[in-house]
Amino acid sequence: MGLTRTDVVAAALEVLDEVGVESLTLRRIADRLQVKAPALYWHVASKRDLLDEMATELMRRALPAGPPASEWRTELSDGARRLRAALRAHTDGARVFSGSKFTDVAVVRASERPLRLLVDAGFPLRDAALALSTLRDLVVGFVIEEQEVFEPDGAPAAGYDPVARATAIGADEYPLAAQAGPTAWGAPDERFDDAVRFLLDGLAARLPG
Repeated sequence: MGLTRTDVVAAALEVLDEVGVESLTLRRIADRLQVKAPALYWHVASKRDLLDEMATELMRRALPAGPPASEWRTELSDGARRLRAALRAHTDGARVFSGSKFTDVAVVRASERPLRLLVDAGFPLRDAALALSTLRDLVVGFVIEEQEVFEPDGAPAAGYDPVARATAIGADEYPLAAQAGPTAWGAPDERFDDAVRFLLDGLAARLPG
C-alpha cells in the first residue's frame, strides 16, 4: 500500500515531539517514513500545508465522542479541556495549531453542536460564535505559554521558578504584586479551569434578560 496523507501527518507529529515546530522539516519526516522528500509533495505542498493538516488532526482528537451535554456551560468547558489535552499531547502542539487553517470541513461542522446549545439557551448566534472562537483562543494562548514554562507533568521547566519570580518583585514595596505572583504563574491546571470559568461567567452575563 502506498504512502497516504494520514501517514505523513502521523509521522510529522512523531517528529514534532522530538525536535519541535521550528526544526520540523519535510526532509526529517521523509527520513522517518523512509522515503525521498519529493514523495511527500504528492500529499502536502509545503510546511504550511503540513501544519494545517497537523492542526486539523489535533482538532479531530479534541472533538466529543459522546452525546452533547444537557447544559451549555458543561459542553463548552468539556470542549476546552479536550482541546487543551490534544494540544498538550505534542511538543509545540499549540504553536502548530495557532494560525492554522482546518482542511477537513467535518471539524467545522462539529461546531453546530455547541452553537445549537448556546442558541437554544437564548444567546444570539453572533454571541454564540464569538464565545466559541474566544474560548478557543484562550485555550491556544494558554497552552502556548504553558508549554514554554512547564514540563508535560506540570513541573516548572528548567530556569523557571514562580516563587523566585514573586520574591524578586519586592514584597515590602509591592506586596500585592508579590502575593499575586505564585497564583498568576503557578500550577496550570487550576489556573486553566479558573480562566475558563471566568470566560463562561462573563458569557452568562450576556444572556438576554
